[in-house]
Amino acid sequence: MSIYLDNSATTRVCAEAAEAMVRCMREGYYNPSALYAPALEAQKQMRLCRDAVLKAAHAPMGSRVVFLSGGTEADNLAILGHAAKVRAGRALYSAGEHPAVKEACQSCGLQAEEIPYDHEGLVDLEALKSLLSSDVALICCMQVNNETGAIQPLKEIARLRDETAPFAHFHVDGVQGFLRVPFDMAACKADTYALSGHKIHAPKGIGALVMTPRAQLNPRQVGGGQENALRSGTENTPGIAGLLSAIRRYPTENGMRQLKLLLWRLIQEAVPEASVNGPAPDGEKAAPHILNVSLPPVRAETMLHALEGEGVYVGMGSACSSFKQRISPVLKAMHTPQRQAESALRFSLCPDNTEEEMRIAAQAIARQHAMLSKYQRR
Repeated sequence: MSIYLDNSATTRVCAEAAEAMVRCMREGYYNPSALYAPALEAQKQMRLCRDAVLKAAHAPMGSRVVFLSGGTEADNLAILGHAAKVRAGRALYSAGEHPAVKEACQSCGLQAEEIPYDHEGLVDLEALKSLLSSDVALICCMQVNNETGAIQPLKEIARLRDETAPFAHFHVDGVQGFLRVPFDMAACKADTYALSGHKIHAPKGIGALVMTPRAQLNPRQVGGGQENALRSGTENTPGIAGLLSAIRRYPTENGMRQLKLLLWRLIQEAVPEASVNGPAPDGEKAAPHILNVSLPPVRAETMLHALEGEGVYVGMGSACSSFKQRISPVLKAMHTPQRQAESALRFSLCPDNTEEEMRIAAQAIARQHAMLSKYQRR
């Protein structure tokens, strides 16, 4: 039996999405830019997916959806597309942003500056207030931190933006939050919102950027003019079909928070020295599906492979950068002590996980921690 607890890295494609993709590839394979009836049906399916995304994000009236290859391209289009439009000013990004956001800000041609985190991994609003001025052209903040599950104070960020830099574009990376944490794009006053299909049981290779009427972007890819000339290239209709089915299938009530809290209680009982990195797991600032735990003195990579040997799969930091550094930049930004950061693992759940899996995983953690703690360097 294998237990998969790395759903923030990717998820298993659900049966509904897989079936929809096969139908699209075998029966609805027509190019949606063609003019005959079957192609118009393909356009209709794309429109249904756009409507589903807009509804799930509670986007304001007049918003648009651009289909892309995933969260990275969506973040890049929002940031680089806006920077190319304004050409001058400052770009602020939160300290824990995914590289798709951080590196885009640093290379977009604007003066990039980092907004610090507090010890819980939340944007330091006082620090943001001191950074804001009328020359800020772009503010980027993720909805949910992909490593700690911290839900960022987006409404407060938007309020500070409106007070000092009302013309600044506000981009939200929703890759780790879409459908798992309630989001109201209109209430948060975000101008763009990025999401990725493979985090919600749709396939890899499909994502979307939601744009409000206020958002004005230059394209980063040119050609046939698809997606309102913002992303040329024949649309990935099988991926879009899978995304639509995954959105429709994703349960509003899914029990992930209860399972996460059960796992944390069992870990605490087995490893009293364990500690959480990020907001309190049962608090409103913590996402329901992510638990970041340090298990000293065992190093994270050692524990990860030990659990793998028992069929339990977990993560450490961002899957996109796990080969690049030993200590997470997010934990560094939170000023997490080195010993604690070196032993940090991320457990991320999906609606398909079960209570039995939490208990088996906790038992494996207890066994491996008891054994490995005996062999640590002094």
